Amino acid sequence: MDSNVLTALVIEGGSGLVAITALLLNYRGFTYIGGCFAALNKGFDALDSRFASIDNRFAGIECRLDSIQQDMKELNSSMKVLGRDVALVKNIVGL
Repeated sequence: MDSNVLTALVIEGGSGLVAITALLLNYRGFTYIGGCFAALNKGFDALDSRFASIDNRFAGIECRLDSIQQDMKELNSSMKVLGRDVALVKNIVGL
């Protein structure tokens, strides 16, 4: 082989080797970044489950508050009836 051809092959081989090395390092870097995003996504999943748990607790509280509100409405109507009965008793007794 001619020395010029051999020199050209070594130079091109070196630049090709540099390009392949850069691609491999970039691939490793992107794989690492992908792993970081996966870990971050797992953290967001845990956070979503916590928010779902809190939402379920608030739903239970809302259900209890609705029940208390209904009980208060029934108490209010019972108190009105009781107030009328007391007024009738006072009229009959003469107070």
